[in-house]
Amino acid sequence: METFNVEAVVLKTDDFGDANRVVTLFTKEFGKLEVNAYGCRRARSPLSGATQMFNHISAELSHGTQVDTLREADVLHFYDITRDLNRLAYASLFFEIVNRMTLPRQADVETFNLLMNSLPALSTRTPKIIALVGACQFMETSGVQLNFSRCVHCGREIVGDAAISLIDGGAVCNACVDFATESRPYPVGLRKTFATMLEFDWRADTKLQFNSKQLDAAENFFVDYVHSVLGSALKSVNFIRELEALKL
Repeated sequence: METFNVEAVVLKTDDFGDANRVVTLFTKEFGKLEVNAYGCRRARSPLSGATQMFNHISAELSHGTQVDTLREADVLHFYDITRDLNRLAYASLFFEIVNRMTLPRQADVETFNLLMNSLPALSTRTPKIIALVGACQFMETSGVQLNFSRCVHCGREIVGDAAISLIDGGAVCNACVDFATESRPYPVGLRKTFATMLEFDWRADTKLQFNSKQLDAAENFFVDYVHSVLGSALKSVNFIRELEALKL
């Protein structure tokens, strides 16, 4: 049976049967792969620890007729994300966006590197900020990116408060707002927030400071943005809203 090796991040897991799991990996070599991990939920399975979400692993896979099989896996890095519900919720939001907006077996080293860069930050820094930075940078390279700095109708640089349209593809200046489809307010503060997120260098120890109003506006925007692309809701958003309700 032919086998091959990958370096991967565990993007998602789904249990099936009594002890098995479908593991969605985002690999450095092949992009997103769904693989079967048979028996991995048994306590003594050598795959049990490696197939946890958010792990960075090296794995040996074997080709299957329809789905590949996970044969062996070693944890290269474990990130302590799941113990804190708020951290888990926002890490899940970012990973769900990547999972649902990528196609299987399309190599994408840029997205793999983004996941790898975000994991240490998701485990130590403010999770809401890091998840939104990750989502902003991922969407910028996803093929459905928006124009945040220039009017999508006339091309002029946006100055001051303006509007933005998800349907039209981005920012709309005040002179073109009457021609926009389902536009919403695009204040200068939100535009600066997006610019800061897009320019964030994961390799630098840069402090990101946003007030709660800026973060809430950015979160609501990205949730609507992704929903408009996918045509359906993100499950992790419900998790976040439930946690917010418990804090009231």
